[in-house]
Amino acid sequence: MAKKVKVNTEEVTETKKKKKLGVWAIIGIILGVLVVVGGAGGGYLIHLSNTSPKFCATCHIMEPNVTSYLTSSDLDNVHYQAGVQCKECHDYPIPAEIRSGIKFIFGDYTVDADGKLAPVTYGNDLCLQCHISYDHVAQKTSFLTHNPHDSHNGELPCKTCHVSHGAQVDYCGQCHTNTGQRIIGEPYPDRGTID
Repeated sequence: MAKKVKVNTEEVTETKKKKKLGVWAIIGIILGVLVVVGGAGGGYLIHLSNTSPKFCATCHIMEPNVTSYLTSSDLDNVHYQAGVQCKECHDYPIPAEIRSGIKFIFGDYTVDADGKLAPVTYGNDLCLQCHISYDHVAQKTSFLTHNPHDSHNGELPCKTCHVSHGAQVDYCGQCHTNTGQRIIGEPYPDRGTID
């Protein structure tokens, strides 16, 4: 014959509450660790994207732009040599960076007919954040025989001549002789030697 055991329902209820509390504590700790690790990892990736052009080059479609920025004779390298970081012209909010990362993972890029990234469109306001004003730029280039920044055509958009990741355009040279002036990316003319 089985013995009847009197069960204290208060003890059972208390034990169940403690177990439930313990489970929730473990879940809370795991979630806390995931948030800290995810936040630290995300913060580190954002730091890299802000300070390391080579990080951006890990995305194969960005590699030509980063290589140009680091090694070319184009305007982007002139900016690199002056200490201008990529993000000073290509500043994306964090949600846009996350979308770019997802596009990288899935290979979902907007490209041109040659498979290259479509260029970023920008206005003069981007250039004038650092270069101050047309008058300022014209004054800085006033030593030139023909000052392209003090043109009879008025204030042309900067991108008429200046291409950030590519060869510059000699817009004035379409009508005028250049008279020995060079634009960014062209070799320096041979001026002989002093005897």
